[in-house]
Amino acid sequence: MNARLQNVKQEVIRQFREGRWQKDAAEYVADSKKMKSLLAALLFFFKRRSLGPVFKDMILLYYYVKDISCGLYKDYHYGKLVFIVAVLLYVVSPLDVIPDFLTGIGLLDDAALITYALHLADKELQRYFQWRRQRTQKKK
Repeated sequence: MNARLQNVKQEVIRQFREGRWQKDAAEYVADSKKMKSLLAALLFFFKRRSLGPVFKDMILLYYYVKDISCGLYKDYHYGKLVFIVAVLLYVVSPLDVIPDFLTGIGLLDDAALITYALHLADKELQRYFQWRRQRTQKKK
């Protein structure tokens, strides 16, 4: 990644960490109606646009949050859940660092945060993915 893109990524992460996203995410995690609305917004988001190489990662984050909010997955780390919900709120929000309508770069901040979330929650998501795979195999 060239230096300019790395600087943009670092600025996006800084503004995200200093913003209201974590506080909002904790409110969403505590309110099942808000979580359902976030999950619905994500489904709409998936239908109207793609984040290219991080699209599969977005799907993983979606199912992680959905399985927790439905009560299926119980062995999760609360702090990681709040962080991931904060990232998902940021991604679906039209108010982010780089406006999504800017062709070519509008989704750069979203992709950077998704990558950052995957990095910080790597072990948590690996545990979840293993649980999900075992659950799927039992159904067969």
